[in-house]
Amino acid sequence: MTILKSELIGVVNKNLKRGYATDGTTLDEQITSILKDLSQRGNFLQDEFKRITIEDRDYYSLPDDFKDLLFVGMKSSDDVTIYKPLVFERFAMYKRNIYYSSTTGTPTRYSWMSGYMYPRPIPDKVYNMYLWYSYYHPETFVIDEETVKACDHILFNDIYREAIEMGLCYKVALGLNLDNNTAKFKGLYLEQISIQKANLKEPIRIAAYRDGF
Repeated sequence: MTILKSELIGVVNKNLKRGYATDGTTLDEQITSILKDLSQRGNFLQDEFKRITIEDRDYYSLPDDFKDLLFVGMKSSDDVTIYKPLVFERFAMYKRNIYYSSTTGTPTRYSWMSGYMYPRPIPDKVYNMYLWYSYYHPETFVIDEETVKACDHILFNDIYREAIEMGLCYKVALGLNLDNNTAKFKGLYLEQISIQKANLKEPIRIAAYRDGF
């Protein structure tokens, strides 16, 4: 079920005894702020994208609003051969290893830094990489060549409704200096975050913890 801005404003009006217009823009900034904050608290927003490797290229761009790379699978260019999932290694380890051995081959490991993903060994031919990642809630979208604000196009699904409602009440109460309500709804918001983190099912990240090649 889609979460609507008007519904969130209605919850604020009820809990804080306010009279904000449910079709107005007064709380747009606060709604956008809580959407961004919630997406920073855990890997709640996830998606998949595909990158096609190029022979001898060692870097590949990551999507806008990228937060964390959770899983990397790889197939042959015709998607017939399925390779083992790539193992994550820290970027410092990647730099050290690539310094000593910059050979090409079928990638078995990956790292990422500053908006780019680095497979290792450097791909020796064309592969299809499938990357599962988490991302931050954007402030605006372009839909049918029209810019739409985050508060008018909420990406979180219905299971995050209560977290967003409590977070918005907290943000509004904070702005109005309603100390008791600020403390109350901050606590409820953090409680909802803990619940959602506990329920979150993420792909198992395969990681390398030992130095080596």
